[in-house]
Amino acid sequence: MRSDRHDPAPATRSARPRVRAGLAAALALAALSGCATVPSGGPVVEGAGGDTGATASDGRYVRQLPPGPQPGITPEGLVRGFLKGMGSFEENHGAAREYLAARPSGEWNPSGPVLVYEDADELTIDRLTDGGGDTARVRLLSTRMATIDSGGQYLPADGELIDVTFDLVRNDDGEWRISNPPDQLILSRSDVDLAYRPLNLYFFNRDRSTLVPDPVFLPVSSDRSAPRLVKMLVDGPTSWLRPAVESAFPEDADADVAYDSGTVTVEIDTPAGGAEERFGMGAQLVWTLRQLPEVEELILRVGGEEIEIPGEEGENLLTGGGDWESVNPSGVTGNLRAYFVRDGQMWALESDALDSLPQESRVAGAAGSGDVPLERHAVSLDEDQVAGISAEDDAVVVAGTGQDSEYATVLSGGDYTALSWDGYGNLWVAEDVSRGSDADEEDDEQAVEEDTEPGDPPASPSPSGGSNDAGTRLWMLRGGTDPVEVSAPELADVAVTRLRMSRDGTRAAVISEDGRGGAPELAVGRVVHSRGGVTLGGALPLATELDEVSDVSWRGGDQLVVLGRDGRGADQGYLVSLDGSTETTSAGAPPGTDMVAVTAAPGLPLLSSVEDDHIWMTNDRITWQRVIDGTNPVYPG
Repeated sequence: MRSDRHDPAPATRSARPRVRAGLAAALALAALSGCATVPSGGPVVEGAGGDTGATASDGRYVRQLPPGPQPGITPEGLVRGFLKGMGSFEENHGAAREYLAARPSGEWNPSGPVLVYEDADELTIDRLTDGGGDTARVRLLSTRMATIDSGGQYLPADGELIDVTFDLVRNDDGEWRISNPPDQLILSRSDVDLAYRPLNLYFFNRDRSTLVPDPVFLPVSSDRSAPRLVKMLVDGPTSWLRPAVESAFPEDADADVAYDSGTVTVEIDTPAGGAEERFGMGAQLVWTLRQLPEVEELILRVGGEEIEIPGEEGENLLTGGGDWESVNPSGVTGNLRAYFVRDGQMWALESDALDSLPQESRVAGAAGSGDVPLERHAVSLDEDQVAGISAEDDAVVVAGTGQDSEYATVLSGGDYTALSWDGYGNLWVAEDVSRGSDADEEDDEQAVEEDTEPGDPPASPSPSGGSNDAGTRLWMLRGGTDPVEVSAPELADVAVTRLRMSRDGTRAAVISEDGRGGAPELAVGRVVHSRGGVTLGGALPLATELDEVSDVSWRGGDQLVVLGRDGRGADQGYLVSLDGSTETTSAGAPPGTDMVAVTAAPGLPLLSSVEDDHIWMTNDRITWQRVIDGTNPVYPG
């Protein structure tokens, strides 16, 4: 998989206004302020997914001050206490240092990746020596559930072991202390929940039209959160997202950040650059810092020059939006309509307010006529094109949404299973190339006929349904018409059942089956455009606590909604954060019926179709109401 960064291939279309188009107007404002006021209210950031559990502004973070070692503590008890003390970042891990011998206490610098285990019940702590003298050795074993790397990214692990041996010595008072502390922190999941804030850094997609959230975990600190977050932002994206995004900050930039009484002052040591770079740096900082309720004001200086931030003096950047909204991380501007099918015809749903029932209108042209039955459909973000998988001739077709439009075949001859539009106007299609798929069986039959000579015994087609027969080919059609095969090696041995592109075009959510009888699994991969082509890779598993997932949609830039079950009942909706750690939360289900599909979009109601061909909606994830007859609801994307 290629991870080097190249100039992207040109995009053919766009579903959003571009930054470059709106930049001139932003910079033409006569009254510009060199500092930005950020009120302390801190609402949920649009595009950050919404209510994914604990947020930076919900007040649930408290200082942890665990007690030090008690007199007479055993070697095993000392190690357990040291592990608990690691969860406090106060006074540079002062609580944990109390468990160390004098010399390592002053030198210990846990700078390696953080190892995360489930809870204390999963730990095995054994004394390897009897401890009868002045030294002892204790071994810690546990299953590692995740790692927080040096960039702050939470990465799920796959059954690796945490195996650490501690050497202990007695101090002058005869008490045990650790003489060889590990280079990294070892924390339980509950310690991570208490000691870290899940936050986003914001970077640009490849044409700088949209900010892309990069979830990271930041240690809780009384006054260091803002400087740490800014330094992480200037240093660049996490290693996972880096190949897919861009930053307005130069790669060699260094930030000097000060925080005082609600004011963050950022000094960047490189030249200020052009208007687009200055706007980009300001946008990345504002969207990143607005997550912290303690930040009230931002001052930005680049190369010694104070950067004027577009907007009226004293403008409320959290609620006012203004020019910053042109790159908001939701990936959309304006109100999206939802689309559904009734009697083979496509209809649109539109609502003027969240608390009002949507109104329906039939889509113009080919999609609304219903002459071509579709198994699946997707609507472009600009709502100008409809794509579908034809139910009759194993083809992918595309039509405009204007009057008198007709479907044009853009892919044919394959077993197509899923499709989705990205924010650049490209259509993505998954093709099942598994042994045993319909298209494969036809190819086998043709090959048998061609390879069999008169008088020869009949040849048998290739076996199907074997344990390693699953496979998917991925296509990207530029502008919905020009197909390019995407390099997706991680899909080579799975069958994709659902594909949803993020509306910023940088990531893809995929539900797949392994062909061995296992339950469908959800993962998110990054999209990398380079001179060598387009790649989808770096799959990160999500919603692993669910026993089964069957549908997925992007609710925001860093949150998915999935249809699944956890083993205790029928399918229902769940909200899934992309940070990898925040607990999956229920979005409920319509009463008295079974959900069969779900769709979502930023700031809009969740929609679901159910088995009796009705569509339901919810705004609060508690109360679902039936809104219309129909099937297969989708928001654009």
